[in-house]
Amino acid sequence: MSTLPVRTLERRLQTSSVQQRKAGRHSSGTMPGGSTENLEPGIYLHPSNEDWDLDGNVTGTGSGNETDGKKIERSDFRIVTLIPFSFAQNISMTSLSQHFFHYPSHGFFSTYSNTRIDRKRQVTSALAITRESLRNSSSWLEFEPPPLTTSSIEHPKQCFQHLLIGNEVPMFDKMLEGTLDPKNHLVDAYDNIPGRSKVEVSGSVSSSVVFSDFRCMETVPDRSSVLRALSVAVSLQKLDLGRKIHALAIKIGYGDDTFVATNVMSMYSKCKDTSSACKVFNQLPAIDIVSCNALISGYANSGLSDQALTSFVQIQLTGIRPNAYSFSIVLGVCGTLAATEEGKQLHAYVIKVQCLHESAVGNALLTMYCKCGMIDEAQILFDRLSNRNFISWTAIITGLYHSGFFEKALKQFNYMRQCELKPSEYTYAVALACSGNIKFPGSGTALHAMATKSGFASNVFVATSILNMYMNYEEMGDAEKKFIEMENPKSTASWNALLTGYVFHGHNLKAMEVFNRMAENSVTFDQFTYSIILKACSVLPSLTSGKQIHSCLIKSGGKLSKHVGSSIIEMYAKCGELTEAVMVFDCMPRHLRDLVVWNSLIKAHSVIGLADKTILLFAKMIEEGMKPTSATFLAVLTACSHSGLVQQGQELFESMVRDYGLMPEEKHYSCIVDLLGRSGRLEEARNFICGLPIKPTTSIWRPLLAACQSYSNLPLAEYVAQRILEIDPLEVTAYITLSNMYAEVGRWRDVEKQRKSMKLKGLKKEPGCSWMEVNHKVHKFFSRDRTHSETQKIYEKLEELVCQIKENGYSPESKLVLSHRGDRDKGHVIYHSEKLAFSFGLICVPDGTPIRIFKNLRICGDCHMFMKFMSGITHRTIVIRDNFRFHIFKEGHCSCDDHW
Repeated sequence: MSTLPVRTLERRLQTSSVQQRKAGRHSSGTMPGGSTENLEPGIYLHPSNEDWDLDGNVTGTGSGNETDGKKIERSDFRIVTLIPFSFAQNISMTSLSQHFFHYPSHGFFSTYSNTRIDRKRQVTSALAITRESLRNSSSWLEFEPPPLTTSSIEHPKQCFQHLLIGNEVPMFDKMLEGTLDPKNHLVDAYDNIPGRSKVEVSGSVSSSVVFSDFRCMETVPDRSSVLRALSVAVSLQKLDLGRKIHALAIKIGYGDDTFVATNVMSMYSKCKDTSSACKVFNQLPAIDIVSCNALISGYANSGLSDQALTSFVQIQLTGIRPNAYSFSIVLGVCGTLAATEEGKQLHAYVIKVQCLHESAVGNALLTMYCKCGMIDEAQILFDRLSNRNFISWTAIITGLYHSGFFEKALKQFNYMRQCELKPSEYTYAVALACSGNIKFPGSGTALHAMATKSGFASNVFVATSILNMYMNYEEMGDAEKKFIEMENPKSTASWNALLTGYVFHGHNLKAMEVFNRMAENSVTFDQFTYSIILKACSVLPSLTSGKQIHSCLIKSGGKLSKHVGSSIIEMYAKCGELTEAVMVFDCMPRHLRDLVVWNSLIKAHSVIGLADKTILLFAKMIEEGMKPTSATFLAVLTACSHSGLVQQGQELFESMVRDYGLMPEEKHYSCIVDLLGRSGRLEEARNFICGLPIKPTTSIWRPLLAACQSYSNLPLAEYVAQRILEIDPLEVTAYITLSNMYAEVGRWRDVEKQRKSMKLKGLKKEPGCSWMEVNHKVHKFFSRDRTHSETQKIYEKLEELVCQIKENGYSPESKLVLSHRGDRDKGHVIYHSEKLAFSFGLICVPDGTPIRIFKNLRICGDCHMFMKFMSGITHRTIVIRDNFRFHIFKEGHCSCDDHW
């Protein structure tokens, strides 16, 4: 049958009908405003000025939109068939339904009133009516449905036209052939919608109307009808509809039917109403493995894994023997809980009852071992499976990937193809992820080509995996190219993949550009988007951008998850806004304050040097039942190191092993060396290193070398530098430190020797760089830098400031800038990068706003003294973050108490 026409009856059915009503006459067989001879029966549109209830009664006023007669697939108009306007507005739909059901062999009527396709669009289903009924009506405005007789119809199919649920659904051939009972049309309508998924159907059918149609059946529904209606409730995930059908089943006598009751229980389970499912289960006259499986599955689907396992054990006591489906459910639960012991026992049980030959059971066992991280057992099981199928191969490939065996996963992928099994889009996505992790571009390019040839490259999951893979290869151009090739609108996951790649590889400014593009394209930000872009803000760091993104999250109404919350705390902490970080923590619900969030807050206090507060937070975290991790101890030990709390730091280090069973890592050892070195206990630090259970690395020796320079212990510095160069001959820190210490004592030949060694090995000192953000722009400065657009003003301002503080006793410290001639270059110290940045800040940053400066190297003693003088003279708060910690200068005092 051809597509039914869609036209507008707005003016014809409204203005003309009013005029003809006033005239009090209507020509027979004509439509208001024109003859029906020129109009074919079909679907027309009129504005939704009124809303109807299920019986066709007017309940409210609609939008009143108008149309120009264009075809409108989804609009705020009601869809009706070509029938009299007054009849369509006023006749009782239920009455018409009952009228048609008197003639089940000729036609039926179904209405789905007020069904929503989205928030603003409503449609009603068409009223099925025959061409003959329209032509035989005496008046368009006073229509009475004529009695349906076989003689008045050329062919019964003319009665039916089409049943419409959003789309046209031809169903009438089945009815004419006797293969479709009209009372079951409700279920068949859903099952036969061409090109629609169940999700789409559920968006077009309201449960109240579905049940109304089901209830209006002329005859009593049989058991098959009830079961099929229950399946509709499950597919729509409409618990209220399922309850009504359950009540109806009891009312018509199926309450004691075991098969119906089992399906009712299954409906409750799948709709995640386990309480009702249990009640039905307890009232069953007899239980079998099917009803038991329904109960266990309901617990599993509702996330009640412990109850699912308990029920499985209890069922065994009744003598009911589990089947393959039972084992697959419970093995899935074991995988979710990582219950390895229970999983092993089930494996033995499966072998005992000779159920391993079932492919579903074998695949469930395989998946369980993979989820529990028992990849060796999974591999052995996989090799012994006699009935391996596509699911088996996918399970072992995925398990190897999640366990970090990327090369093995790729080998299994190749074996799978050799077995002439075609990978799915999911298998390709996992294989591409493996290739990206081993960073072997050759395999990744080949997989990309295979996915393209198989037609999966355009799939959103595969395309995102390809994008991630190129990002891991640091081939940003190819990643951008693939991103552009992806179909629009691009998913949030695809945007997140691009964003993550840039942040992970240090292209944070580029990540900010991508985030702005997401906003411009109205892409929905999810929790991962906020988490990763806040990471970029903290690394830059950019307090302005971070605050804007935080504000965007609040305005969007998004819930604060623990991952986003910890990212916000970290962002504020790394930007030196400790007060804001604490406020975010305090505003988070207690159930979201997990270990990650606590660690973020403790680290925020640690980097600023607030050791006492850090230790208090550490104790409070333990009081609330949190078990500290290695990261927690590292943050607390760092705070102790920066504050000179040697005894507390040593006690915490011992407690780490003694009370929590955490083995120290390289960073923890380095922190203890730094703790002892900063306090001048150099020999104790060396003895600590020599007594370590691991071989010392450069990162462990390096803090002791810095301490030797601070306390001018040249002999020990030479010993430490020698140990460092033995491990890494290209460690530039050792050469530079020794060179500076030789210069301090006038050993110029040794200075020259160090410089020649550096030159021969091509080593260069990393230049000091400071930067600050002003008006959404990052300004960088280097020592004696004259490339900035405001260079002249900056230098004039700096020289003016130096003159002011010299009057207050400031004298440039020059012991670290001795040249080979022995003269002291004090000018070089005056124009260090952080001093230039501070002068620029005084020019551009408004009064009352802290001046925030970030530096790639440790702040030198002279600049530290300079900032203390400046904070007192200018009465400005100066926040400097170097590569070790924060320094907050206020009124001539630093937060580090000169211990850095």
